[in-house]
Amino acid sequence: MNTGQTMLTLLAMMMLTLLSVRMNSSLLQTQETMQNSKFGLAAISLATSVIENANKLAFDEVTVDSSVISTTALTSLGQLGVDGVEHANRPPDFNDFDDYNNYEYDERTLASAYYHISCMVCYVNPTTPNVAATSPTFHKKLTVAVSSVSMQDTVRISTIFSYWYFR
Repeated sequence: MNTGQTMLTLLAMMMLTLLSVRMNSSLLQTQETMQNSKFGLAAISLATSVIENANKLAFDEVTVDSSVISTTALTSLGQLGVDGVEHANRPPDFNDFDDYNNYEYDERTLASAYYHISCMVCYVNPTTPNVAATSPTFHKKLTVAVSSVSMQDTVRISTIFSYWYFR
């Protein structure tokens, strides 16, 4: 083998090594993206479940058994959350939408990762749904945040629940 053939062989081996490293890097990035997608989908599913359960409940403690026509009868801002009849860590005991205010729990039953779910409820005005109202309205916003050490970002999903009355 002469010097030219040796150089070509070395060059071919270097190119093969570079190609191999580049392929491995590409495969690792693809796997990471797929894992993030899996965790994100699970987080969305958890948040959606909380929202669906909250939407099944009465709008407010006072609307569980009766109707109201004035926002002054609704739960005050500082009282949003569980009251005397509910237990803070048992959503099956919740009887109205704002009982989910400050509700938090850790989901550890899924095989993929551990998730932390936290909820916040506030009153909002229809014209400014991203700003908490300073007094009770007939519209409450629930924001569910799902995070995990396995995820890059926190998933936040919100819903607005409105109360309607007819005169």
